[in-house]
This record gives sequence, structure tokens and C-alpha cells, in this order.
Amino acid sequence: MAKINLLDKSVFELIAAGEVIERPASVIKELVENSIDAGAEHITIEIKNGGSTFMRITDDGCGMAFDEIPTAFLRHATSKVKSADDLDRIFTLGFRGEALASVAAVSRVELLTKEHDAEMGGSFRISGGEVEEHERTGCPDGTTIIIRDLFYNVPARQKFLKKDVTEGNQIQALVDKLALAHPEIAFRFIRDNKCVRDTSGGGDYYSAIYSVFGKQFALSLIPVDFSLNSVSVTGYVSSPLFTRGNRALQYFYVNGRYVRSVICTTALEEGFRNSIMVGKFPACVLNITMPPELCDVNVSPSKTEVRFAFEKNVFDVINFGVKNAILNADNRRDVRLEKKEIPTERADMRSGDKILLEKAIKAVNSAPVGVDEKPPLPTEPPEPVRVFVPEDKPVITVAETAPFRIKHEENPFVQQRFSARSVTVEYDEDEQEDTAAAPAPTPESQNAFRYIDSSSFSEREEAPANVTAEPEKPRLKVIGEIFYTYIVCTCGDELILIDKHAAHERIRFEKRRTELMTSSQLLAESVRVTLDAEQYAAVAEHTDLFADIGMDVVLTDGGICEITAAPSAFTGEGGANSPEEMLIRAADALAGGNMNISDELYGDFLHTRACKSAIKAHDINSMAELTALANEVWNDERIRFCPHGRPIMLKLSEYELEKYFSRIQ
Repeated sequence: MAKINLLDKSVFELIAAGEVIERPASVIKELVENSIDAGAEHITIEIKNGGSTFMRITDDGCGMAFDEIPTAFLRHATSKVKSADDLDRIFTLGFRGEALASVAAVSRVELLTKEHDAEMGGSFRISGGEVEEHERTGCPDGTTIIIRDLFYNVPARQKFLKKDVTEGNQIQALVDKLALAHPEIAFRFIRDNKCVRDTSGGGDYYSAIYSVFGKQFALSLIPVDFSLNSVSVTGYVSSPLFTRGNRALQYFYVNGRYVRSVICTTALEEGFRNSIMVGKFPACVLNITMPPELCDVNVSPSKTEVRFAFEKNVFDVINFGVKNAILNADNRRDVRLEKKEIPTERADMRSGDKILLEKAIKAVNSAPVGVDEKPPLPTEPPEPVRVFVPEDKPVITVAETAPFRIKHEENPFVQQRFSARSVTVEYDEDEQEDTAAAPAPTPESQNAFRYIDSSSFSEREEAPANVTAEPEKPRLKVIGEIFYTYIVCTCGDELILIDKHAAHERIRFEKRRTELMTSSQLLAESVRVTLDAEQYAAVAEHTDLFADIGMDVVLTDGGICEITAAPSAFTGEGGANSPEEMLIRAADALAGGNMNISDELYGDFLHTRACKSAIKAHDINSMAELTALANEVWNDERIRFCPHGRPIMLKLSEYELEKYFSRIQ
């Protein structure tokens, strides 16, 4: 057996540094998180050559005392944790005390720092873990740290670095994640002497998202704000109408720390189930806030993984928060008409060189012969400019007893256009009949109280002060149908099209899901299912979820479960799955972090049933059927997407139509 030796300091520091520092982005992450923990309001990150040769982080945080600077570069030296109890209540991003020591072990580091109330700051230089300089100097408040020649003493690690562009992109992606997590801090990222990211630090999540991803992405977002069982989620998710082909734009934060979590990803996508197409993924920027003792961030050296004490609470708050956000948002697809000029002349099919040559010849031939000739002076003075002065017109008044409304009175373009023309007055038929039936006003009644009668002085029941009446939803008017597929409706100043098959499919889907969830049948003979250890533990932890979907599960020893009752749709009469298959699928879903087992089990079955029983495109339906279907869609906010994720409604505003037909500019 080989002799056991104690590793040299230079060796074990390189080994420890390899666990924390993988690439230049790892250095930026550790040092910027230290700046955030120091209370900085402005952080500037500057890199060159992808960070392999030069990195500089400048902040205006609290700084460090001169005497404590060498201690900060020792391993396991930190100001954020003092006892074992503090590990259960971590509020800071860093707490291991390994960042500075790991960075200094594999690079050349220079540090300038100064506390706000100190007269002088400190300068510190360390290379490969060996201190080279420590002296007092003048410098601004805060901390500036410069890292040069990363992995200069570890050639084996240096050769595994990617191209400068790739490493720079990794750092930029990291800065974006930190900027989204802390919108109250102004981040500036300078890459090869060019500023590529600059956030305001105003504290608004939406402003930070706008600065990082741009206008188009920001306009597609839906706000999320939901709390449940001491866990809350805030942020934004993309509209179901704007999805992506991958999960690259899913950002999750737990108490301001960027994390990668299967629970969060699964809950997000379950919230979008039946609202987006299969194979598409939503984007999000969500911050989960919870008491620090309910999550464990001391999982990996990179601190990007986290464990939750109550995973179901986290899953539910994200799932329900996303679903509520989708239901409360306007998920009707807007249509914008682009008007293209139709050419009136015949297209010139000649080559570009011949066209340019012909234009040049025409320009030479049409040029005047005498260059110095001047145009003749006018013999008569120019005609004075006529100024139009409108004449006084008599003021036309309308009787107060004739209620009316002016069409387009809220449209500024129409008001401006018809300001000098006659105004069309449109009377309401019901109100016109009431006015005609009323007796003509007498001179005495005109001088009396016109708006008060005896009923005004009768006793009335006072309404509760804190109850506010909800605005009445505008009514939908069905005009007809086009292509035997789309229902044409109007509502206010909007033209609305409804896909009758997709709408009826979603209605049938919701109805059958409700019936299925409430129908449970006792089995004549219980079904025994053998599960592995992970599946059995998942079922034992979430037996209440099986009761919610109508399945009774009894746990026995040896990893065996007995099913005594199951939903009637799966008990043999045309069911898609047997109770045994249902339990195994549900156990696999729970083991993978998916708590929404109802959609996992019933999704495909309900999709098939709803699709087969729904109205098909090109079916002939009466106007009464179309009206009933359109009103049910209009009044139910859940019906905005078919079970496969296709949109149901499309709207076109009157403004877009008038703009397309050049009625307004």
C-alpha cells in the first residue's frame, strides 16, 4: 500500500481552485456576487480576450479594512458565516470563503479597496497564492479587483479554454442573469473596450428585462405575482403566443440567487400545459421568495443547485401562479395589416447595369448647354399668399331630451378629420321611442327640477362602502361564418375570428376533465403493483394527490401498492390505460418532480376524446349553434387555446382597418 502523505499547500490549493474556477465566467460570478453582498449600487465588469488575459470588477460597496485584506485571500475566510446555525439562514450569495483564495491560486490578482469612512485605502497584489505587495494607497470608496493571466500556472487547465468569443459570451450571459436577479443594481459590462450591456438600476424587473432582451421580448411578457404557504413567486413569463424551441430563456431565482432546478422547470411547463404547442417551451424570469431555512443552497461549490424542504409547495406556487397569469392575460392574437404599394407600371426586367447606363445617358443629354446661364428674373411680382379665414357659422344645438352618441368620438384621428365637417348623429332606437312617448316639456317644467322626482326622496338601502361594481363585459355580436371554419364576430371596435373546431374541442376537454376527476369507482378486486424504491417513496409522499384524482392507493411492505379504486374511465370500459399503468406513470412523474399527475395521466386520453367529439372544420352549423359557441368562448377566460396549444381567437382592431384603407394616416 502506498504511503499516505499530506499534500503541499500549492497542490491542494490548485485542486480546490479547480472545483470553483472552471473558466473566466466562474471568476466573474464569484467576484460580482461578492460585490452584491457588499451592498454595491453600481458594478462595472470589464474583460479582454474572453477574460483569459484581463478581467476587472469595480463596485461602490462597503470595501474592506486594510488589515483584513490578506485574511480575505485565505481559504475558508468569510464575513458572512460565523457559526453552524448561520448555514440554515443564508441571505448572501457567497458564504464558503473560497472565491478569492481560488482565484488567487490560478492567476495574478491586484486589489484596491477602501471603506467609506477610512482616510486611505489599501493596495494588494498576489500571484499564484504568493503575496507580493500590501500597502496603503489612495483610491475611491468600494473595491476594484483585477485578474490577469488566468491559469498561467496550470497549463493543463488553460488548454481546455474555448475561443475568446465563446468565453466572452459565457461571461455576458452570466452578467445578464445577475442583472435580471438584481434590477436595483446598475450593471455595466465592457467587452474588448466596447460597452455591450448597461442597465439603469432603477429596481424595476420589467426595465431590467427590457435592457437585457430588448423590446420585442419584453412586449410578449405576462406579469406573475402569486403566494402560497409562505412561498411567493414574482416576475414575468412569455405569452403562450410567443414560445421558443428550447429552454434557453428560462431564468429561475431563489431569494435572488440564480439556480437550475428540475422542480421549477417542470412546474413552469405544467402551468403552460394545454396552452402551447407540443415541442415548444415558454420563457420566463421568475424569482421565488421563501424563508431561507426552507431551502438548502449548500449543495455544490458553484452554488447553482438548491434543495427545497417542501418541493410540493414550490411546485404549486409556480404552477398556479403561471396558470393565473395566463388566464388573466389577453391571449387573443392581434393582427396588424401591412399595406404594400402595388406598382402601376410594368416591371423593368433588364439588368441593373443597363438601367444605370440608360439613366446616366439621359442625365447627360438633359443637362443645360450653358453652365453660366442664369434663369430669367420674373417680370411681375409674385402673387401674395392667400390665407384662409373661416367664416362665422351659426351654432347648432341639440335638444337635451334627445340622447345621442357621436360615432368615433373617442378616436383622435376621426375628430381631427371631421372637425370642419358635419357630424353624423346616431340615435338609439329604444331611447328614441322613449323620448317620442314622453310629453312635450312646458315652460314651467323647464324651470323646475328636471332630474329629481318623488322617487329621489324615498328611502334606499345603502350599499356596502367597500364593494365596487365590476365593469360589464362588452357583448359579442356574431355576424356569420367564413370557410365553414371561422366564426366572424364584432365587439366594440374589434373584429374577432374564432376557430370553431379548436374552441369546441377545448370546451369538450374542460367538461370531460371535470367529469373524469369527480368519477371514481371501487374495484371488484384490488390491483397489486410492485414499484422500485424511488417510485414507492414518491407515491408514499404524495398519496393525497392520488386521492384528488379519484384513485385510492394502499401502501404495503416490500414496495407493493394496492389500488382499491380508480376513475371510471380507466376501469376497463374503453379506457386508455389500466389502473396499474396509471400508478406506474404517476409514480415516474412524481419521482421526476412533476406534481401535476392529473394532466400526466389524463392528457392524451382527454385530448383524443375531445378532438373526436368536437365540431369539425367545414361542418355546416346553424347561426344559433355558432352564436352559442362564440358566447361560451367569449365568457370563459379559460378557453383561449385548444388542448394542443393552438390559439382559438384572433382580433383585428378598427384602427388597423382604417389605417390599411387610408382612412387615417
